[in-house]
Amino acid sequence: MDILTALDRNADYSKTQLQFIFGAWVLSGLVEKKKKIKLTDGDIAEDDYDKRSIYSLLYALYRSTGMVKSETGERYEFTFNTWGYAWPDAWGTSPISPTDPQRYGKIAYTGLYQFDAVKRYVEERKGKVHIVEMGCGTGAGAHLTCKNTLPACTYEAVDMQMAGIRTCKRKFVPELGGRLVATCADATDLELADGVADFIAVNETHVTEHAGKVTDEDKRFFRTAHRLLKPGGFLVWGNAIPDSTWKPCLDFLETIGMKTREVRDVTKEAVRARDEDKARIDAYFDQCKEKWFGFRIPVLGTKKLLEAERALKNFSRHPGTKLYENMVDGTDTYKVILVQKQ
Repeated sequence: MDILTALDRNADYSKTQLQFIFGAWVLSGLVEKKKKIKLTDGDIAEDDYDKRSIYSLLYALYRSTGMVKSETGERYEFTFNTWGYAWPDAWGTSPISPTDPQRYGKIAYTGLYQFDAVKRYVEERKGKVHIVEMGCGTGAGAHLTCKNTLPACTYEAVDMQMAGIRTCKRKFVPELGGRLVATCADATDLELADGVADFIAVNETHVTEHAGKVTDEDKRFFRTAHRLLKPGGFLVWGNAIPDSTWKPCLDFLETIGMKTREVRDVTKEAVRARDEDKARIDAYFDQCKEKWFGFRIPVLGTKKLLEAERALKNFSRHPGTKLYENMVDGTDTYKVILVQKQ
């Protein structure tokens, strides 16, 4: 069992199924020919994992782990699968509580709508705008936007992972009286009408990751965003990706009729967030690992637990991991981008 490639994006694995999956992965250490996860920094080569498998595992893991305690003892369910960033001083007072365990993910979503042009657009429509999010994960950010940031909006949250969409339907959709719809679909091939959205939201979605180029998948993704937007509507996009990839992406968007209006670099704040969030992520992993029996298998379990810890923390851009160091040295930069459909 290779959990990095073998899991189904259409599945929402139960806790019992995850017990067997982790157990099989631990036992696979007897026959595996190659160690895919670097124990020094958690790095995994692009060719050694499938993002659909990884996120199928993560969203099922978050749900099955359930309520946990933060490093300060506050209870929460891990739903913001976002690195986020600290609220920039230039933006004034943060609307997110400084003690919220998932504050950095919440800041990342709130920050998408802090542009002056966005605020004017929303005000002109008395807040009644429609958002389509491409790659919504568990829908936690969609819920935050509907409830706090844009309380008069309607929202369609789209993700290709069934486990994430089921969490959204269980935890967030019922609270919003029909204003939030959760859809399981490939964001590059959506069956939505042209021009339905005032905003396309993209927050740390798993695209545009190849250094210095725009892939065919990226182009399909951006063309879908363009098609769904109303004329004059906005793509609001935040992510940490290879710095060399930003310009090719923005250049491609220009070719399909999308004008870059503003670019905000929050890399410094993103590194600060990971530093300040370290204790919470450590506490989460410590509580999570106790639930999975496969890691108690002598010798093999200990080795695989270390691999799991390194990989999970790398995907969290945890201090000391490859993805964290990429932000520190500028290989990756975290930017928040405003692009308008002409």
